[in-house]
Amino acid sequence: MHSPAPPAQATPQLLFQPRFDGRSGALVGAKLYLARPGRPDNVVVQHAALEDLLPLQVACRLVSGWNTTHRQRIILTVGARLEVLCAPAFSHILNSVLLESRLEPDCLELNIITEQGEVPDTTAAALCHLKACGVRFTISAASQANALLAWIGRLPVDCIEVPAGLVQDVTTDPEGVAIVRALVTRAHRMKLSVNAKGIRNAQVAAVMQACGCDYLQGPLLGQPLMAEDFEHGMVRDMRLDGSLLRGPSAERTLLLVDDEENILSSLRRLLRRDGYTILTATSGQQGLEALATNRVDVIVSDQRMPGMTGVEFLHKAKDMYPDTVRLVLSGYTDLQSVTDAINEGAIYKFLTKPWDDAMLRANIEEAFRRKALSDDNQRLAAELQHANRELERINERLTSVLADRERRLGMDEAALSLTQEALAVMPLPVLGVDPGGMIAFANRAAEKLFPDQAPLLGLGAEDVLPEAFFPLLQASTGQADLLCGSRQFRVEAHPLGGPTASRGCLLTFNGCASTP
Repeated sequence: MHSPAPPAQATPQLLFQPRFDGRSGALVGAKLYLARPGRPDNVVVQHAALEDLLPLQVACRLVSGWNTTHRQRIILTVGARLEVLCAPAFSHILNSVLLESRLEPDCLELNIITEQGEVPDTTAAALCHLKACGVRFTISAASQANALLAWIGRLPVDCIEVPAGLVQDVTTDPEGVAIVRALVTRAHRMKLSVNAKGIRNAQVAAVMQACGCDYLQGPLLGQPLMAEDFEHGMVRDMRLDGSLLRGPSAERTLLLVDDEENILSSLRRLLRRDGYTILTATSGQQGLEALATNRVDVIVSDQRMPGMTGVEFLHKAKDMYPDTVRLVLSGYTDLQSVTDAINEGAIYKFLTKPWDDAMLRANIEEAFRRKALSDDNQRLAAELQHANRELERINERLTSVLADRERRLGMDEAALSLTQEALAVMPLPVLGVDPGGMIAFANRAAEKLFPDQAPLLGLGAEDVLPEAFFPLLQASTGQADLLCGSRQFRVEAHPLGGPTASRGCLLTFNGCASTP
């Protein structure tokens, strides 16, 4: 008895977590997960064998279909182990997957998963070779190999992933925010995009967006979805809630921080007439909490407050929200700390108590004008950066198209040269006649056939061939017999070009035989 055939390997359930543009809020990508008991697994490519890449193949086919049907450009991000990516056979397998799925190569992003330290030159070379397939690469900023981005320039990486865990509590951890901001700044200088992943609350989303992260992703923004649910999200134009996107605020929001309630009340009464949205806090900690939950333009803080001085508070505010304009309003002057804060950019101006109403209002109004100008500059810079990236992407595609066209032209030229050379050395006489009746090609055998008139190029065919052949030339098709010396030839005319675009004809002299 034959043992039963093993059941076909089932494809694990695929889940797609949405990724959003940090500037526009539009859906731009999907991170692929495999449904596993307990939690989804983001390591999809673990072996360099085609049968093990079935989930990748299915996902690529789905995303290719979505992009075509809904006329969008969703980038599929797939976790892959570094050692698999560097396997010699993987590039061939990947090309097969892309050809079968018809997914544009730059719509596939391979997330490099590695526990190694610095990647050796051989590995970097293997990744560069794989990059020739046209795919994108991303790597986590939290991996050991990428801790300081010291060697990332040697790799063909397009994007850096920043885990939201770097900012555990945005209201109390300006150091974490500073780390994220530094990573983003350096990545952008290297012309890399940045994806903030694992976002679980609105405060972290706002900070990541304010730090300049290009893409946002996490449970708060969208859980991993089944394929049909993700496609439904594309149909209904799934995008980020506008409240999560930091940008120029429609309202002019002022935060007042002072531990004396009567001072806050006086300032509210004075500034209410100027149309500001006014928030208040009685300590530096409350001020940080207000900044984490509100979009603030200008901060006015007292200096002497319990637990955290105004200068300390504004230093943290600068690290976490550098776009705010920060002022100190105090009757106590610690000249050294205030001077240092101003020199370091933490404080825009220092104002003293008691204040002159008109002067205070004028200084705050000037601070808002400064903030509006900064917002406009940032908006223009972001638009320019976005336009430059789009231009770079278009240039890359154009370069690829031109390279492919040059390659094809090179192949055509090589084929033409080979054809001409083959015709030239053929023992069979061949003449090429253009539509005007001029001989445009004659091989060596043809030159020998009419030695008295050689060279034949440039002569009229009617000057070389007997009159009986004129109808053959005019029709560019047919056949006739020609007696040349002691040899009999069957001359055949083969038309070149199409019926609407004639390019003349090719005459071949066949069936050489001696006369009796």
